[in-house]
Amino acid sequence: MPVDPLRGRFRARPWLRGSRALVLTAALAAAAAGCGPNTDAYVALQNAMKSHLTTQDHRPVASVSCTPHVHDTAREETAHLRCLVVFDNRTSYTANATIRNQNSGGTHNRPDSYSWDSPPQG
Repeated sequence: MPVDPLRGRFRARPWLRGSRALVLTAALAAAAAGCGPNTDAYVALQNAMKSHLTTQDHRPVASVSCTPHVHDTAREETAHLRCLVVFDNRTSYTANATIRNQNSGGTHNRPDSYSWDSPPQG
């Protein structure tokens, strides 16, 4: 009669099945906590700036760092930030930026709008 090699392994270490499920559950919970619409407003601004400057202005961006760390904006509120943009060629500039909550009156679930100073030419 043929012997199933995996069957003996699970009998020798019964805790292994439970620990695999626990690790998988923890990984799924961690992944779910890091995604979704709960991104801080300043992080979304940084991502928008990096994407726009790289794809639209054709100036690859290494990093964008904005302060203050605005987590959310209230209805019709505008937050003012300063952002340090570092390009791949190691040049940089500081931009004044805004995050504007576009929800007002009867409008709901509209995304924030972002604006910032253009980089110097060169």
